[in-house]
Amino acid sequence: MLLSSERSGSTLLRVMLGEHSRIAAPQELFLMRYPTFDAWRAEKAEAFESLVELFFLLGQPRTEAAIDAACRGRSSAEVYDWICAQLPSGGLLLDKTPAYANDMATLLRSAALEPFYIWLIRHPLGVVDSHVRLKRAEQRRQARPLRALRPVRDALARLTNGMTAVARERETKWVRQNTNLRTFLRRVPETQHAIVHFEDLVRTPRRALGELCAHIGLRFEPAVLQPQTRQLMNPHLGDPNFHLHAGIDATPAERWRAAYDESVLRDETLQLMTQIGVRSPRLAPTAASADDPAGMALGA
Repeated sequence: MLLSSERSGSTLLRVMLGEHSRIAAPQELFLMRYPTFDAWRAEKAEAFESLVELFFLLGQPRTEAAIDAACRGRSSAEVYDWICAQLPSGGLLLDKTPAYANDMATLLRSAALEPFYIWLIRHPLGVVDSHVRLKRAEQRRQARPLRALRPVRDALARLTNGMTAVARERETKWVRQNTNLRTFLRRVPETQHAIVHFEDLVRTPRRALGELCAHIGLRFEPAVLQPQTRQLMNPHLGDPNFHLHAGIDATPAERWRAAYDESVLRDETLQLMTQIGVRSPRLAPTAASADDPAGMALGA
């Protein structure tokens, strides 16, 4: 199970791991957020696309009606058990859904399945910068009068808070989600979870994925360093701009420095950064480092 705050690069890591011969990695499932399949189907209808995609990844295409018939009336845990029974021998399901970090109830519900957890951590200002860029792209599609007012409001917000309201809200969410993950994973045996830092993933992908595969108990496969980035994503189930990238790119690890400084972060954010090992070294290379020549380009 891949856990993270939104805009932390989880789509990249999902697609990379999905290239492994033993891992099936569909778009975000959201299933664990609901106690039953029926509640999930009623309240998060768009996520059914991910379940359909999973069976195509497994080479077992099933109709929506067939999946409904198999899962209707089951608890979420029972649906996961059913899904895992459909995997080939030795196969693994990767459930990547950042929304799981929003509440402890979801995380605690997942514990009954005893999955291996991957905690993906990104610098909070990297998350903020990525989120703000996404929102700006959405605003450019708004009516011109609304767009014209945005720079004025943003400038006033920066003068008073050092951040726009949108950026500050994302910082607050980063703290809440990663605090939930830290609290929950402290209860999980060390052999059952691993931490990946986004900055390591894009700067030294071979090393980061090699160590992660070893933690999971998988043989490293070079294919994970060749993610298929040109695939379109459902905007409700992943990064809507993922298809615009050409590979693994270290640039996003430092891009936030052009707009922000850590001095604008709240004390609770800085404290959590220290607690969970967030690092912010200034590294000059924007592509994979010399000791990791397999890197290419892709960011959030």
